[in-house]
Amino acid sequence: MAGKKKKNKNQGPMDPKTREHLEECVQTIKEFIEKFRQFYWQFRRAYLGEPVTTDAERKFLRMKSEIARHHQYLFEQVGRDYIGGTVLTDFLRTVVNLEKVSKTQSSNYYKIEKFWHEIDLNLEDSLVSIQFRLDQEDQS
Repeated sequence: MAGKKKKNKNQGPMDPKTREHLEECVQTIKEFIEKFRQFYWQFRRAYLGEPVTTDAERKFLRMKSEIARHHQYLFEQVGRDYIGGTVLTDFLRTVVNLEKVSKTQSSNYYKIEKFWHEIDLNLEDSLVSIQFRLDQEDQS
């Protein structure tokens, strides 16, 4: 009896389309987190004094553009499960280019890094939230 009551609260098994969508969201978020962390290391190295070459700047701006596009796709795909998704655009505006990052004062740089870290945690929270829903479904 207790099992049936629990199932009624869960409203039955998850629709296969919903499950597929959530699994795609998990994959998309994982890919985005990896790209977002690579982006971090690009501007971190510039801040730490690695020379900012034309090639490095071009790669950075290309990655920044990819992050922006991927973020928009993620926002549309994940929707309300994208925790704190709206702040990433503001973050990208603060990290204009490598040249600017390399000349940023310490106090301002650490604000940028804190901002990046907050977004990274939100991405992880989004991922865990969706994975939890899938795990709950698997256990029922």
